[in-house]
Amino acid sequence: MAGKELKFLYGYVMTSPFHVFAMEEIRKLDLDVIHAQTEFGVGIFARLCAKQLHVPLVSTYHTTYEDYTHYVNFINSKTVDEYAKKGVARVSKLYGDSSMEVIAPSMKTKNMLEGYKIRKNIDVIPTGLELDRFSPAHADAAKRHAIRSEFGVDDQERLIVYVGRLAKEKSMDIVINGFKKAIDQGSIIKLLIVGGGPDEDNCREMVKKLGIEKYVFVAGPRPAADVPDIYRAADGFVSASLSETQGMTFIEALAAGLPILVRKDEVLEGLCIEGVTGSYFQNENDLAEKLKVFLNMDQKRLDEMHAKALEVVNPYSSEVFYEKVIKVYERVIESYLHQYRIEDVRVTDNIVQLYLISNQKEEMRLHVSMDDSIISACVLMVS
Repeated sequence: MAGKELKFLYGYVMTSPFHVFAMEEIRKLDLDVIHAQTEFGVGIFARLCAKQLHVPLVSTYHTTYEDYTHYVNFINSKTVDEYAKKGVARVSKLYGDSSMEVIAPSMKTKNMLEGYKIRKNIDVIPTGLELDRFSPAHADAAKRHAIRSEFGVDDQERLIVYVGRLAKEKSMDIVINGFKKAIDQGSIIKLLIVGGGPDEDNCREMVKKLGIEKYVFVAGPRPAADVPDIYRAADGFVSASLSETQGMTFIEALAAGLPILVRKDEVLEGLCIEGVTGSYFQNENDLAEKLKVFLNMDQKRLDEMHAKALEVVNPYSSEVFYEKVIKVYERVIESYLHQYRIEDVRVTDNIVQLYLISNQKEEMRLHVSMDDSIISACVLMVS
């Protein structure tokens, strides 16, 4: 579908919610369920398709939009930010209630959506990954050496990697300042930052201003096919982000056997186990201390953390994801088929006749006494 690239939103593509020809192609598919993965543009189109074609709709809520209101708050106003967050809550409720069920990738996201008063069932299903892509079993010593050599990292040095979008909400300033403090304290440890975004140049300028270009490397975006080898070329992973709804890069890093250094966040429960699969830090000073501890770990301890990292990500496989999502689809389809809508209402002296039809085109008639005040009120609203 044609769309418009929004450069100020890191190249996200916005498209119209109206696609007549696409609607006809989708009609031919005779779908059992439609699953919307986004809220705007294509997400609205998915909802229109579901309504027009009489197909049940499932939606997944991937993004904590509250953490992104600064992109539209051009004047940095507290009032604007508050109204933007309220708008996010209203729109999220509207989208959630237009679905038969909602999938949240984490309990953090579910709790947030429940706070928006969404009335539909919310299933927590972490997005699945093809874990084997990142497995250390596919490690290539030559590729590892080549990646490290590109940035002047010896095979004996400890290299920490960050993979992800570079934007304000990712808090890369905490990471870079933490490495600066660690280096000033004598910890010879290196950082490779992989990814693009609106803060990519800011990260480069910050590294240069702090004079740590020999230790911190901003590589920019790399092809997705190269990312597993980049993880496998590192010894650990770091992120200061608190804006994740699930944190896919955390899972990717663990799937590659890397211990993770992260800030405390609900999405990391069960993933980052202190001293077992990684460590938590609160600020740049705390990160510097954790980097020192990590640098002084012997190989036996690192191997133990490596094994535990691979163990904790097993529930996040694409196979587990598939099984859980299929159950949602089956439940939604079954429920949808047995839903009835009121086609006609006829009122006599003391009886209300309701003419109902199901999504399977089954008809039903209900005769309700006017003495039932609740039914009467509902009938009046429908009429």
